[in-house]
Amino acid sequence: MSWTHDKVLAEVRTVIEQYSDAAEGVSEQTELVGDLGIDSLGVMEVVADLEDRFDMTIGDDDLRTVATLGDVATAIEGRLRKDGRMTSA
Repeated sequence: MSWTHDKVLAEVRTVIEQYSDAAEGVSEQTELVGDLGIDSLGVMEVVADLEDRFDMTIGDDDLRTVATLGDVATAIEGRLRKDGRMTSA
C-alpha cells in the first residue's frame, strides 16, 4: 500500500482517538499527554497499535521526539518514505 500525508494523518488520528475522550477537535498540534491526557502506558499502547497498522517498528529514539499528533505522523511518514511506501500526493 502507498501512503499519503492525509492517509497517514487520518490513521494516526483514528488510533489516538481510541485512547482519548477528546474525539472532537484533535489536530496535528494536539499534544498526546498535555491535551489528551494519554499516560505513558497509553502512549505505549498507541505505539503498538500504530506499528500494527503501518507494519513497522517505531524505535525508542523516534518516541523521544514526539509530543503531538503531527509529530507522530511525521515520524511514521519518514519511515514510510525510507521503505518506499510513501507518495507525495
